[in-house]
Amino acid sequence: MALTPSPLSLWSTRGAVLGAALLLCAPLAFLAISPGEVAPGLWPHVASVMLPRALGQTLALLVGVGAVALVLGIGFAWAVTRHEFPGRRWLEWALALPLAFPAYVLAYVYVAGLSFDAAPARAWRALGLPADAFPEVRSLLGACVVLGLALFPYVYLMMRATLQRHGSAAFDAARLLGASPRQAFVRVVLPATRVAWLGALGLVLLETLADFGAVKLLGRDTLTTLVIQSWTGLNSLALAAQLALAMLGGVLLVLLLAHRGRRALPPPGPELRAPQRTRLPRGAGFAVSLAALLVVALGVVWPMAQLLAWLPPTPWAAMPWAALRGTVMIAALAAVVAVALGVLIAAARRRFPEDRWLGAGAFLAGLGYAVPGAVMAVAVFWCLLAIERALGLSGWSTGLVALILALVMRFQRVGLSGASAALALLRPHLMDSAALLGQGRFLRWWQVGLPVLRPGLFAAALLVFVEAMKELPATLMLRPFGWDTLAVEVYSATSEGLWDRAALPALLLVVVGLVPVVALLRQRH
Repeated sequence: MALTPSPLSLWSTRGAVLGAALLLCAPLAFLAISPGEVAPGLWPHVASVMLPRALGQTLALLVGVGAVALVLGIGFAWAVTRHEFPGRRWLEWALALPLAFPAYVLAYVYVAGLSFDAAPARAWRALGLPADAFPEVRSLLGACVVLGLALFPYVYLMMRATLQRHGSAAFDAARLLGASPRQAFVRVVLPATRVAWLGALGLVLLETLADFGAVKLLGRDTLTTLVIQSWTGLNSLALAAQLALAMLGGVLLVLLLAHRGRRALPPPGPELRAPQRTRLPRGAGFAVSLAALLVVALGVVWPMAQLLAWLPPTPWAAMPWAALRGTVMIAALAAVVAVALGVLIAAARRRFPEDRWLGAGAFLAGLGYAVPGAVMAVAVFWCLLAIERALGLSGWSTGLVALILALVMRFQRVGLSGASAALALLRPHLMDSAALLGQGRFLRWWQVGLPVLRPGLFAAALLVFVEAMKELPATLMLRPFGWDTLAVEVYSATSEGLWDRAALPALLLVVVGLVPVVALLRQRH
């Protein structure tokens, strides 16, 4: 018979989990409590000159990128799960590959590859076509397309998985009742899967709001660029803190509305059979194949070909070793800390599943995933700077501790989700059987628990590692003096128009980003 945990065990577990959660939320809480004072006259200038453009550009990007991601993601997910067409089997996984490209890498490829002196522009002019009619990627439409290509796989993967689980009974029933395929899709399929596509849309919008490198290259002024410009250009940390606080309030409001919306949705009903694919007519099938091929070409093939073409003649000699070492060290530290905290919180939730305090701690610990990296960097710097001034210390606010803290806050949700999934595989009867065989606690965990947990924890660490590698705003703002990462190397080179120098670090980021995408696709096939 299972022993009832003692009150001391419960309270000590609560203290550990809530302590970790409060540590991860302390910078954001401090930002809300003490946003600082802005120099006189600065706020009126920003509010009248800079803020309206940044707010307008941000809203336009959110609408445009969200629309592109929804159309591509839902459309292709429906096509590959419900229909057969030429090339479906390999296009089904190829459509997820743009997720391996950081948005700023994709933007860099398009800005450099479609510049005035690049081969496509020269060929355009050689054909006698007007130069002013050549597609301008550094525009609002260009930014929406580039970011949409980078982010639509979020919608595609979540909708594809949901449609595979949801089956086809509801759609088939609507068709039997006389609805056309379009009517059945709009009136039945979309409402039934709205949890998936709304959740994916939320991720797309948050990533769009948090982006800095891509929008900077594409010439867009957004709220994120305004926060960083306030700090680095206007030399006003207080202004950056207040703008970051306003962005944080907007993010929390969106999360609250999304949470209430999910609670209001009815639970999905049981499905009686898996979806059955129907072969599209020849013309429609080729049209879907060509559309998918075009997206894969624009989002994967052409960017990869451009990066390979821009590589130096001797890549090994031009390898940015310092940036590579800094990237690996920072990302590895963030991954270890995030997974360790994730195991602590997930194990506590497993032991006391009904405890509301532990549930609140888990929610607070993962809250940072929705916070833009620039906001997180400002919050961490602002909080640690106040601690430095109070204790007479120095070096914390822009040191390795600050950067690791920001990255762990940003990606703790990934570590927590991975640790929870790994612990779910460790059935209690496995440990009980080992105890009955006379093994001590240490041997039980070493010989039974660790082999079961290792694959899931490694996968969680890998995901955090890759996300931390690609993170640009927080790394750019908080990295220790003299430290560079691959993301910062790409940003620095592209800011100066040194396209060739940015190719190798960008390609390294893409290759590493392919690992979790391919692993995810293999797991779902």
